[in-house]
Amino acid sequence: MFTEALMYVNEFITNRHASAAVVCIGTKDRIWGPYAYGRLSFFPEAPETQPDTIFDIASLTKVVSTTTLTLMLREKGVLSLDSTIGSLFPEAPPDKHRITITHLLSHTAGFPSHAPLYADPKFVHSEGALKTALAVPLEYEPGSRVVYSCIGFIVLGCLIERITGEPLDQLFQQYIGQPLGLDDTTYRLSAAQSERTAFTEWDPVERRFLQGVVHDENARALGGISGNAGLFSTAADLGVFCRMILSGGQTHGETFLSEESLSLLQKNFSGSNEEPRSIGWVLPSPRRCSAGKHVSRRAIGHTGFTGTSLWIDFERGLYAILLTNRVHPVRTNQAILHLRPRFYNAVWQAYDGGIS
Repeated sequence: MFTEALMYVNEFITNRHASAAVVCIGTKDRIWGPYAYGRLSFFPEAPETQPDTIFDIASLTKVVSTTTLTLMLREKGVLSLDSTIGSLFPEAPPDKHRITITHLLSHTAGFPSHAPLYADPKFVHSEGALKTALAVPLEYEPGSRVVYSCIGFIVLGCLIERITGEPLDQLFQQYIGQPLGLDDTTYRLSAAQSERTAFTEWDPVERRFLQGVVHDENARALGGISGNAGLFSTAADLGVFCRMILSGGQTHGETFLSEESLSLLQKNFSGSNEEPRSIGWVLPSPRRCSAGKHVSRRAIGHTGFTGTSLWIDFERGLYAILLTNRVHPVRTNQAILHLRPRFYNAVWQAYDGGIS
């Protein structure tokens, strides 16, 4: 059962490209895994990775939390995808006023890919964080290009908090975590959860390897709660989320996301065939794709800087989740870029060949 795909993950861990990995594959009716590999860190006597090991899922936060919350607020009539920053935050710099929610979600807002916002003392949980992010100069005309940007999702997270009057972590638990029963998916871990979390990178400021503390510096400056990163999760919990999507937005007999919202996830809003992006999610690209060349055209996915990824293939009715801590001990290891397409290609091909 998915022998080749699992072999690639085992080799990845054996070759010390990460200390830990967990894989989960499934349809809306069946689950394979979670399969665990390695240990929580490279330290001697480190605990073995378990099926319920928790990972810093990094930018998977963008789709599991921020994008989903945006769609829910849209369904409630609180905002629309055409809502502009100027209408939601009139104090924004004039050049940011006409940026829409769609621009932010599809990475076409004009922001650069990254900026060290955490270096600004005003970048904290408050209106100051939004003002700091919006002060970043635009690199291009909104809607004219696609540049993957954490800044856009930081802005979106702050706007959601401003609109609702509630912090993202509470919104996530109220509207996503609790209804889906995601017990180990949260922005802030308990002490017990931290102990079973895979380590990430060495932090030169705190002079320790991070465990249970968000890796992304900007998210960490916001107390670990941000629109771009901050969530921790397990492969099993993410599998529950994927099964909800493959079940037409239904969970426990109730509608979690509407069919209209799910259709938006498969529509190209970026205007680019080379780098197609829907509402929050990545679409398969003919140029390069972390899901490999055998993923169907009707698929959505995302990756996380720490070494995480998930893809949902609607044509096959299949999802695959690969969680690693490839930034442990340092972020310079790029072997994950080779593993991902090999792993996902093997998953799709094995499923097509018939799995008993």
